[in-house]
Amino acid sequence: MQTVLSQNQTPVPKGNGRVVGVVIDSLLKAPVEFANVALIDHQTKKPIDGAVCDEKGRFSITKVAVRQYQLVVSFIGYESKEIDVYLSDKINEMDLGSIQLSPSTEVLAEVVVEGEKIMVEEKVDRTIYNAENDMTTKGGDATDVLKRVPLLSVDIDGNVSLRGSSSVKVLINNKPSTITATSVADALKQIPADMIKTVEVITSPSSKYDAEGSAGIINIILKKIH
Repeated sequence: MQTVLSQNQTPVPKGNGRVVGVVIDSLLKAPVEFANVALIDHQTKKPIDGAVCDEKGRFSITKVAVRQYQLVVSFIGYESKEIDVYLSDKINEMDLGSIQLSPSTEVLAEVVVEGEKIMVEEKVDRTIYNAENDMTTKGGDATDVLKRVPLLSVDIDGNVSLRGSSSVKVLINNKPSTITATSVADALKQIPADMIKTVEVITSPSSKYDAEGSAGIINIILKKIH
């Protein structure tokens, strides 16, 4: 698991301590993958180490010196959580178990806004790209749109991957489409960019999507034709 360090972190003597845990969504009871975990020195209040959760929400911070710390867990769309951690000569390994993050009130609350939507919206379970607001893809196709979507990559052949994995499921208006069944790359070239309203990237799909074994779901929402 990759350790997160910044230039502002204060170097401290390394030890044999270890702090582990699992970060989960308090409502969905599902892992919060890629949540940020920072280990803060209790006295200086400065970060000295950290980690990023894996796809199962697990993290592990090793070689921690004996002393008192504050663990801060955060992720976009959630309220940050702070936990006091104390490692001693007798207790140099601490398993914090399940750490529940609560979705922030800004995400849960319904807000009516007059005017244009922002380009990218971060929800609890998905990232939404408002393609209809992007003028740069006009005249192109769905491939051009997906190149602009966060978390997605499109190679020169039009193959789409999510966070480096090509094992993705592509839906059209929340349903599997016959045009994507044979070749996703060819199907995307058939969809004009002007027809796309939004693109949803779902990294932790629920069972209703039947996406077992995939890295996630790309849901292309088309504009309604009047």
